[in-house]
Amino acid sequence: MRFQNKLLFTYTLLILLLTVVLSILFYGYSADVFERNALDTYELLGAKLGQQLDNVMRPMDFISTNLISDAGFKTSLASLDSLDRTNPRNSYITTEAELRIRSLLYSYSIVKNFYAVVVFNRRGDFFSSNFMDHREVSSANSVASKPVWIGPAITAEGRSVSVAPYEDRWRTEGRAVVFGRARSVPGLKGELGFIEVQNRVEGLESIMEVPGQEFVRILIFQASGDVFYLSEDIAPDLIEYYRSRGASDLGASAQGTGFRRNPLTGQEEAIVATTSDYSGLTVALVLNKRILLSPLRFIRFLTLGLGVLIIFFSVAYTWFSSKQLTKPLKLIQGRMEMTGLSNLPQGVPLEHPNDEIVALDLSFRNLTARLDEAITRELGSRTRWMQARLDSLQAQVNPHFINNILTVIANRGLESGDERIGEICDGVASMLRYSTSTEERSADVEQELEHVGTYLFLMKQRLEDKLSYRVEAESAVRKAVMPKMVLQQIVENSINHGYRRIPKPITIGIRGYASDGRWIMELTDDGEGFDPARLAGLEERIRTAERSLRAGTEGTGMGIGGLGLLNTWSRLFLFYRGDFLWRIENRDSGGVKVTLGGPLEYDAGEVRDAVGADRRG
Repeated sequence: MRFQNKLLFTYTLLILLLTVVLSILFYGYSADVFERNALDTYELLGAKLGQQLDNVMRPMDFISTNLISDAGFKTSLASLDSLDRTNPRNSYITTEAELRIRSLLYSYSIVKNFYAVVVFNRRGDFFSSNFMDHREVSSANSVASKPVWIGPAITAEGRSVSVAPYEDRWRTEGRAVVFGRARSVPGLKGELGFIEVQNRVEGLESIMEVPGQEFVRILIFQASGDVFYLSEDIAPDLIEYYRSRGASDLGASAQGTGFRRNPLTGQEEAIVATTSDYSGLTVALVLNKRILLSPLRFIRFLTLGLGVLIIFFSVAYTWFSSKQLTKPLKLIQGRMEMTGLSNLPQGVPLEHPNDEIVALDLSFRNLTARLDEAITRELGSRTRWMQARLDSLQAQVNPHFINNILTVIANRGLESGDERIGEICDGVASMLRYSTSTEERSADVEQELEHVGTYLFLMKQRLEDKLSYRVEAESAVRKAVMPKMVLQQIVENSINHGYRRIPKPITIGIRGYASDGRWIMELTDDGEGFDPARLAGLEERIRTAERSLRAGTEGTGMGIGGLGLLNTWSRLFLFYRGDFLWRIENRDSGGVKVTLGGPLEYDAGEVRDAVGADRRG
């Protein structure tokens, strides 16, 4: 298959896959956004319906509260409830009580704003503000026990309860469905009577008329779980399912609950439930996902049509473009075939009207230049590595000879009775073994402290009373891993350079402790300290070395065999891969304080493996 055909086939397949995937993602995203917006909208709508329902219930409660607050009203109910009706002396009082109650119920605000306000008691007294429709009711005995809200009202002990829509049982002509709020009027020995404030159900239905009515079912439940209102006829088992799920999802956002499959209908539905803190009514909106997403069918067909058009035009464009692209690629192929190790850094810019081909040629020439640079750097690195190996082999030969000589000197010292000569020779031999051993490039802190202690012991033999030192370290840091030959180099630097211009005894302090998961070493002297300019210069050289090490190049002053402070810092940087502590500062009391540290838990084997891999490369 020709390259052009391969290119055409590949890009056509890619465009087809991209178009299909993007179309699916676009439709899925649109449906998800539409679904989320719908859930958010209906969640706000549910809260608004609850508020509107409370706004209907509050005036009803206000009227009943206002009646109970009237002393004459409550006194009248008490008189009707307690007086003996067979005693003629009480007839005037009962007549006055009835007139008082009727006068309160026939007020303009009650007649104007409510269908009816009904007051009755268990003795058969009945009063209604709707004197037109309730005019022939003379006794409440036949109806007082029928309202289903009587029990809850008694249990509520004077607080209002909601009355679900029902057919007005006190209406004498025609039919009217009402809803409202009711309460008992408590007395000293039970209820004095009951008050029910009614409104026509058409007012409730007008509140429940919401945009997109065809997408949603509205159910309102009382605190007891009984149904207060249904926007349509719903089977009892479905009502029970909606009640239980609405109770479980109550308090959660619609986005959090989302759509779930209804086991009774098999449809995916979301329930947005809001409970009023005032009335205790729970407004539940049931959303059917299939019906809710039905407006997206147009987007589905639109996405399919656009996808087909995109595929057609993309294939045509790919065919034309692939034909044009294959021509200049042969020029680049020829230049690549002519490139070899002998002419890597060379190259003449390609002249072509296509900027992309020129840019590709430039990138190729830059690549060959970087490759040539990398080869040169690799050759230099291998040369330095071979030199280091030769130095290491030479360093292993010389110590054997010196150790043999030190053994001879120690034996002669013992023969002459001078044990100090033996101790000095043993110390020198120990330092030689430690410093020239190439099997391990790291040691634990305890080995480093032992080595620097040996060095200070030998210097003490030379300087006698002019040198005093103290070495101490917590047991927690003694097994921590660190590079070899670090502490001695710092101490040696202090002894050789810290007391040149001040003739005074040398005092060296070494303290090791653990802090925040790190081992810390503080090395101090009481010498002349660093000149501020030299200290600033050392810090600048350290920053330069850090940039060089992070860039993968060799910094100034870090050649093979260097043992200065900069080289010590570099060894710590490479060993811990930058995760270490290093600080040099002048002490207020005189002298220098060097603080260094690293992690208490560290695998030095990882460093050896990395170094070995670099050498094998």
